Amino acid sequence: MYKVMIVDDEAVIRKGLVNFIDWNALDCEVVCEASDGLEAAERLAVHEVHIIVTDIRMAGMDGIELSKFVYENFPQIKVILLTAFADFTYAQSAVKYQAVDFVVKTNPSEKIPDAINKAKQLLVKEKDHERKLIQLENIIKDSRSEVREKFLKDAVYGIITDEAELLNGIAKLAIQLEHYYVIDIEIHDDADPNGMSASEEFRKFADSIQQFFFLAFEADPHYTFVLNHSSLLALVSFPARPASDCTRTLLSICHEILFMAESFMRFSASIGISSRHRDILTLSSAYAESCQAMEGSFYNENHVSFYAPRSGQAPSLESRPYDVAQQIIEGLQEGQYDTAIRRFNQLMENYRSVKEPIENIKAACLLIGSYCYNRLEARKPLSSYSTGDEPSLYKQIQESRSIHSLLHIIEKLIVDLSDALSVNDRQHNYIVVETQKYIRENFNRNLSLQVIADHIHVNSSYLSRLYRRETGESIVDAINKHRIEIAKKLLKDPSKKSIRSSECGRNRHPCLLHPCVYQIYRNKPQKNIN
Repeated sequence: MYKVMIVDDEAVIRKGLVNFIDWNALDCEVVCEASDGLEAAERLAVHEVHIIVTDIRMAGMDGIELSKFVYENFPQIKVILLTAFADFTYAQSAVKYQAVDFVVKTNPSEKIPDAINKAKQLLVKEKDHERKLIQLENIIKDSRSEVREKFLKDAVYGIITDEAELLNGIAKLAIQLEHYYVIDIEIHDDADPNGMSASEEFRKFADSIQQFFFLAFEADPHYTFVLNHSSLLALVSFPARPASDCTRTLLSICHEILFMAESFMRFSASIGISSRHRDILTLSSAYAESCQAMEGSFYNENHVSFYAPRSGQAPSLESRPYDVAQQIIEGLQEGQYDTAIRRFNQLMENYRSVKEPIENIKAACLLIGSYCYNRLEARKPLSSYSTGDEPSLYKQIQESRSIHSLLHIIEKLIVDLSDALSVNDRQHNYIVVETQKYIRENFNRNLSLQVIADHIHVNSSYLSRLYRRETGESIVDAINKHRIEIAKKLLKDPSKKSIRSSECGRNRHPCLLHPCVYQIYRNKPQKNIN
């Protein structure tokens, strides 16, 4: 419904226009009245108005001046001018300020509806024109976005290599790539590894990641697009931020993406991040770095890896950061703390001997730190360790000024991880000890795996796997072996010519004692008494 304002210095005329015209039939309603142009201007600040019906001759601000005010400040509002006489001396001014019509007051109830319909038609036409303009702008915007995306893909894949063409392209498409990183996000459909290209959920997830990047880097120039059926690429520029700050920001955002994938979707993701690049001329190299960094995600629990460049004199395969991180974990799991420390020191000495740039060494330490961090986090909150939480660890590494300080940071992390694994081992040993104690004290009862698990308050499947791993035998074998040892002791007693199977814990199934002896010792009971 269109909203109308009536402006006239004669109250009788205003009331007549309000009451004697069927505004509902015109799909209109009178929302306010004014006695002159000044009052009308004040009303416009409060009320939404589509059409103004105003007298020309009024004290203060007349109808022509009001038309000018509306034309300059509210060009979307349509103005209909009223005059008491067929005086068209104001017609030129009315046309200048785009008044819709010029109506004589002699019989306004007949002529005003026609003028109102004319104003409505103009409003509809302008609204339709505005809608088409918006559609056209969106088409142009989408088209420009597609052209920009194709240009960036061609630069990424090395299809465009000419320097002049690259520089002209970013200028024409208003692309800002200055001190940027390339983030390669590989998405894995855990439920259907071969159905990614046809997955509607993948498309939605890709859209979610793009929207997330838009919100996370709203203040920084960035570009995201689907690279192929299972990966996205993001280019993020940090023209005026220090590298250490950029690294922490990217790590934080990438971890949030992983959390989103694991918590709300059925996907997992691997992320490779390039080193920092100055301009578009090295975009193809930056993409290659992100792909190489992606290799580290196979060895990295949190699946986020920075590119760790190799020096001219490449370290041996045994000194790659991914392998060293794995060797540190394996050494600690075997209880060889000194070996883990020595392996990391060897890596640092290797870097020192070839004069590896400190930035490259920091990247390697970031990877090793992230690898160790995730194993710590699985055991108890990082705040309880000397290295602090994850952002604090990354900050310490980035702010280090020497290999010595990096050695100190990672060695502290290895100590924390060693302590965590030791606690875990002690917990396992406690469970095994409690199981053996319960068997010794209750061998003559109806024992089973579930009974023991309930007593120790652990899951029966977990207890079975843990006990076999720690002792090399099953719990059932442990129970039977202990009962047989009891039987052997009883048979050695000369005062006992015979023993009851119930004394050996076989009160319910006495016939099973003989097979148990044979199963464990592979010969008859009599041969195992001595």
